[in-house]
Amino acid sequence: MEEVLVLLVLSVFVLSFTSMILRHRRKRFDNTKTTGDSSMTTSELERLMRNAVEDASLPLVSKIEDLELEIARLGKAPGQLQAHDSTQRIDFSKDEEVMDVAPVSRQEKNRS
Repeated sequence: MEEVLVLLVLSVFVLSFTSMILRHRRKRFDNTKTTGDSSMTTSELERLMRNAVEDASLPLVSKIEDLELEIARLGKAPGQLQAHDSTQRIDFSKDEEVMDVAPVSRQEKNRS
């Protein structure tokens, strides 16, 4: 009777140990099989990133082109403002009279 019990315990141990080893190997094989198919190469990743950037910047590029055309059209318009002439500036270094303005106090502002 004792021999049967020892054989039973030993067989359960061997079977469970073998089962654990086989499950581990199967799981590792499945992981390598699935990750090998779904991995992405560097060139594929670069291509995806390039496409994403082009798609995102396409509206901006068209808007810039529209603005450049608008600027070119306005540059040829007859009513365009003239560029500022630096010789037309007021020069205070000459001996012209410069008037001092007296500061206004708050009380005087409120009364008027």
